[in-house]
Amino acid sequence: MSLPSPNLDDRAFQDFVDEAKRLLQQRAPEWTDNNVADPGVTLIETFAYMVDQLVFRLNKVPDLHWIKFLDFLGETLRPPAAAYTTMQFSLAVAQSTDILVPASTVISTVRRGEDPPVSFTTDREMVLVSTSITSALTQPVGGAFKVVDITDKTSEDVECFSDVPAVGDAFFIGLNKPASNCIIRLTVDSRIEGIGVDPKRPPRAFDAWNGRSWEPVECLLDTTGGFNRKGTVELSIGEQRENSLNGLTASWLRVRVTETQGDQPEYKESPKIRSMAAETIGGFVPATHCQIIKGEMLGRTAGTPGESFALNRIPLIAGQEDLVLEVSTPDGWEKWTRVETFANRGPSEKIFTLDNISGELRFGPMVRLPDGSTRNYGATPPSGSNLRVPLYRAGGGVVGNVDSGSLRLLRTSIPFITKVKNIHPAVGGVDAESIDDLKARAAINVRARNRAVSAADFELLTQQASPSLVRTKCLNGADFGSPGTVLVLVVPDIQPGRVPFELLRPRNETLDSVKKFIDERRLVGTTVRIEPPRYLGISVAARVALHVSADEEQVLSAADAAIAQFLHPLYGGYGGDGWPFGRDLSVGDIYSVLQKVPGLLYVDVARLIPIDAVSGVKAEPTDKVSLKPHDLIYSFPSDFEVISQ
Repeated sequence: MSLPSPNLDDRAFQDFVDEAKRLLQQRAPEWTDNNVADPGVTLIETFAYMVDQLVFRLNKVPDLHWIKFLDFLGETLRPPAAAYTTMQFSLAVAQSTDILVPASTVISTVRRGEDPPVSFTTDREMVLVSTSITSALTQPVGGAFKVVDITDKTSEDVECFSDVPAVGDAFFIGLNKPASNCIIRLTVDSRIEGIGVDPKRPPRAFDAWNGRSWEPVECLLDTTGGFNRKGTVELSIGEQRENSLNGLTASWLRVRVTETQGDQPEYKESPKIRSMAAETIGGFVPATHCQIIKGEMLGRTAGTPGESFALNRIPLIAGQEDLVLEVSTPDGWEKWTRVETFANRGPSEKIFTLDNISGELRFGPMVRLPDGSTRNYGATPPSGSNLRVPLYRAGGGVVGNVDSGSLRLLRTSIPFITKVKNIHPAVGGVDAESIDDLKARAAINVRARNRAVSAADFELLTQQASPSLVRTKCLNGADFGSPGTVLVLVVPDIQPGRVPFELLRPRNETLDSVKKFIDERRLVGTTVRIEPPRYLGISVAARVALHVSADEEQVLSAADAAIAQFLHPLYGGYGGDGWPFGRDLSVGDIYSVLQKVPGLLYVDVARLIPIDAVSGVKAEPTDKVSLKPHDLIYSFPSDFEVISQ
């Protein structure tokens, strides 16, 4: 336990008043009027009030010493973390030329009352390319390619797959250029020939060639019922590259027949397409809750060691260790490097430190040695040099964790863009660390000495490197056949309830930053892997009975929400601190959750359905799902059947 902080004087205002009156009776017995209206009592209370304030300030001395001690140890407050999300931009109409959405495009929420709007900026530029179909191929499973024409409405109808489609049959659509991060609309003129399938869930999947492999493509909308009638198909393409198939070079999309799941019907005949056209209708790009400041001038240097300057916008968000400073020279701007400390630095190194919270930028000091000489820890810019910060990001905090669809005001003018929105809730926003949190963390840091040796060290330093990673778990790689490897599992800060699966994986930039931070503090010879857990998808199928007066839709919605919350990586489990890593899930756990839902009378039967969290493929229902130490659960929507009473 921590040592108790002494209260140097525990007396309060009334204690001082009472003590003064007692002393007054001893030293001036002739004064007998202790009425509160007496001027003497008024003077006593005035001085008691002043002494009370002095005692209050005196009792702050231990806190001051504590903070100064932490300052001597080099401890600083953690900066805020910025929330992030994915923005979707939509064109008013498809364009015949490419449309550029530049980096640092600003999107914000609608202003409500006196609270300022929450603004996000795009992390990189996005090009909404003008697309068209140049070629098409069909390929039966295990067979040869066949060139077909789907651009001419007067040509014969094209069969997408074999006469009787088999799993693995593929239909290839060649675009004129890669459509990475774009939303493509395919306009299909088709005959009703794909007999047998359910138009709402046809057994087919879309892929795009990313330069290395076929990457799944999300189908946002399909009004063709699986290419069975006229309509449109909207596809959200991730990364796409050109490739050569059967001697034809294009940016290929693939439509393939997949295995049916459960009672899903299969194709009896191949769909026949009369014609098809492609156009870009939008795109998506990551965005961060921050303000990007470019080319800020800090002033001129005086040429003295240890000189400091202040940035205009604070606090800075976490993850900017590679921030650089430019110092003017006769030959142009010279880049200086940001470091964590000046310790063990040479006198000619062009370095500086920067406090993320206060925005104070400082150059290396000059220290007097025992023999009277001096030593510089870092170089000092020449007198009269101009200082410039090319780019930094300020802002962050929990205020950026907005719901999906909240960001819809485009603050940067871009022609032909008619609508913008965040397609996922923004997650990862964390406020700057408080003094109390720093005290608690520093007590652990002193024991760890800022070195990653034990499992607790790795978990602590990972959260220190990125405040947006709110749950960590360190495992020994020897248990997985990799001796000498340390596996650190990380879960980002996400909202309660069910969230899109994509939000459970932190950004690659965050993982790389944490990996670099840990590598500087790990033992030599230790390999460190920073990655999210392996998520096992689970859906619950249950047959339930409701109270007679219960609202069926409301009760089932509450039951599904209760299951999602119970299996949540951060707020789930019986303790509410996240589903435990590697803990098995049994159907009995689900019974205990559903029995607490208001309006639900009883659960007749419940089963667990494992689902591949990436592909969505379902396994056979079971009563228990076993997890390995590096596994967590991802909750898919539940399926309820209501039985009558």
